[in-house]
Amino acid sequence: MFALTRRVLNKSAAALLVSPSFARAEVGIYPRVIEHSFGRTEVRWTPRRLVTIGYGDEAPFLALGHKPVGIVYSGMFPSGMTPWCEQKFGAQKPELLDGGMIDFEDIARLKPDLIVGVFSQLDAVSYGRLSQIAPTIAYRSGPWRAEWREQTEIAGAILGLDDRARQLIDETERLLRSYGDAYPALKGKSFTFGSYFAGSSRIVVYLPGETRVDWMIEIGMRPSRGVRRLAEAGGGHVSSDASLEDLESVAADLLVMWYEPGARSALESQSLFQMFSPVRQGRYVALDDPTEIWAASWPSVLAIPYAFPGFLPRLADAAKNSERQ
Repeated sequence: MFALTRRVLNKSAAALLVSPSFARAEVGIYPRVIEHSFGRTEVRWTPRRLVTIGYGDEAPFLALGHKPVGIVYSGMFPSGMTPWCEQKFGAQKPELLDGGMIDFEDIARLKPDLIVGVFSQLDAVSYGRLSQIAPTIAYRSGPWRAEWREQTEIAGAILGLDDRARQLIDETERLLRSYGDAYPALKGKSFTFGSYFAGSSRIVVYLPGETRVDWMIEIGMRPSRGVRRLAEAGGGHVSSDASLEDLESVAADLLVMWYEPGARSALESQSLFQMFSPVRQGRYVALDDPTEIWAASWPSVLAIPYAFPGFLPRLADAAKNSERQ
């Protein structure tokens, strides 16, 4: 029998409902019910075989002292784990799962007693299939939409550590604000955060509501005019694109781009990109180091203090060049 179950709520369980606003159940008391996009999942006690299937979902659990038995594989790292999570796992290594698709057989093989997919692609069908394996908790926001606060709140609710999760969120918010104070050249500057995949004639442009954009706003920057225009026309999407012939439409005080192996040289060798004003005027930062890419793309209560101090000085130096134009 599973240690955690989904069932119709009785009055006792309903009293411990953890809603989308995360009105607190009494800390450490079980059963507790987590509400998410696909319904309500009852957690009867602390999970013993937790499997996380969303990018970065494992980080807040590790920060709260709980080690999942299965997590999503983190590409670019030899171990398949981000360094901030690997050091928390220590000798107790998890099974690594494909994050690009849900392999139901691999997940079932791990015999989970709880499955968590917060920053994930879960839909109603895959949620239903996973729920047949073990009780499953999804995002509150939407597929590929959850940010680090949502991940941390849900982890805290599952573990009965709501107050500690709130403390981690508060500490991380203060840390992000302190980064803005430490690098005043970034405050108030406009930015565009994008990516490029070799062979394409367009760059990807990330929009507000996407994890890469939101932390930059939080340290005091603002999306460029072109990014705001794309967001207004985007119908709620969190990414768009711009052709290489029209890059000036997303010009900003600071351009940040992340790259898969080989993509940076493919783009930087093109004259249209070389002529792009942020590139030409030294207001461009390339992220191609795995630690930088993963932290900037999927920030968490572990990734932010671990990796942000390594690349924020480069962003600040590039932003200063906008003051000299």
